Amino acid sequence: MTFGEYIREIREEKQLLLREVASQMNIDTALLSKIERGTRLARKEQVEALAKALKQNKSELLQYWLADKIVFMLKEEKNITEILKIVEQKINRLSKK
Repeated sequence: MTFGEYIREIREEKQLLLREVASQMNIDTALLSKIERGTRLARKEQVEALAKALKQNKSELLQYWLADKIVFMLKEEKNITEILKIVEQKINRLSKK
């Protein structure tokens, strides 16, 4: 499930209209629609505002959002698994410092 699909599902479960959530976030309804459809990547500030508007855990939404950003960056690469292994090694080194 993509970040956009995830937030749309939450919004619909809460029976909130797109324009209601967009208004709470202080963004245009068309922009929120694009984020939900996956044609536009949200900014971190927008994800945080979305968490507040949907009354969701900010950390959880940020995880879904970051995962989508990583997939978007790597989707055209042929050696994704190898890249992610290197990333994991680098993160492990950072966490040991």
